[in-house]
Amino acid sequence: MASLIETARAFVAIGGRVWIDPANRLGAIVDAEGDAECEATSRAFFTAKAADPAALATLVREYGQPQGRFIVWQGA
Repeated sequence: MASLIETARAFVAIGGRVWIDPANRLGAIVDAEGDAECEATSRAFFTAKAADPAALATLVREYGQPQGRFIVWQGA
């Protein structure tokens, strides 16, 4: 399985957005409705999140607040 970071990059590449809310929950928003590829990538994203929650901190460090299509919120 791809790492959470790799999956998030793939998700962004097809038009999705990835976010971390103030409670450090990680989620994703799909912009293209009904697109099978987006749906499959979204499922993969959440599976990777469940398998590797420690990658959340890596995603925050790598992408900052915010950068590109990543929308990142960090708790105080």
